Amino acid sequence: MNENLIEKWINTDKKLYNLITEIESLDKSVAEKAEIAFERLSKLYSIPRMPEDIHDEGDGNKRSLFEEHALIKFMAAENEDPRGIVLSAAFHLLNDYQVDLLKVAEKGFGNKIPEKCKIGIRGEGYYGEVVFPKKETQSWFDLGCVVMTQIN
Repeated sequence: MNENLIEKWINTDKKLYNLITEIESLDKSVAEKAEIAFERLSKLYSIPRMPEDIHDEGDGNKRSLFEEHALIKFMAAENEDPRGIVLSAAFHLLNDYQVDLLKVAEKGFGNKIPEKCKIGIRGEGYYGEVVFPKKETQSWFDLGCVVMTQIN
């Protein structure tokens, strides 16, 4: 379902279409194009790139592109196109969708989700990575997490 919505977005948003066309014309690897798209989409749509870029006085449930991208990447199939993952993350944020953290925990732990399960994200920008402090038996700080969320 998301693929059709994203395809519709690409086909109806001239700025996005032009950006994708420009990036695809570059002599870069697929991963490099995805990284460029991450940075350019953040700027083009004023999407908070990192958690510290969120300036929301509301309910505090906003995510940065860094967070949503890392979560989608964690949930994606191993051979998933990294450009599509970046587009999905931007689409989610622009349309108030979010990856379900319980599903992330289920993928990380199966049906043995620990009590007070914490999900961390470490890295920078396009290179965010989901980690589980309980699984790694290290604190979120020692794992280098930028973001830490407890789900239960």
